Amino acid sequence: MRCPRCRFEADEADCYCRHCGKPLRPYMGFWYDHGGVLLLTLIVGPFSLIPLWLSRKLSVSAKLAWTVGIGVVSAYLAWSLYRSVLLFKEAFSYTFPAGF
Repeated sequence: MRCPRCRFEADEADCYCRHCGKPLRPYMGFWYDHGGVLLLTLIVGPFSLIPLWLSRKLSVSAKLAWTVGIGVVSAYLAWSLYRSVLLFKEAFSYTFPAGF
């Protein structure tokens, strides 16, 4: 096996090139697995779709299922945030006069 960047000979068990440090198996880390996608979804929301679709560990059907799930959860959270803003605005409309 050779490094795609520097063409240095690499062992099959290596994850990174010992000469230049480039990953030998891109998109195969923790962030590209089910647990990593879940963690990223909790941290950055729908932006976790980027590493999800770059993943080489997950099948296309798993990626579609994750995409639908992330989309539904994101839509629900956006709707909930919108409703909270409306309730907050309504609650303070009684407290302050209209010209305030």
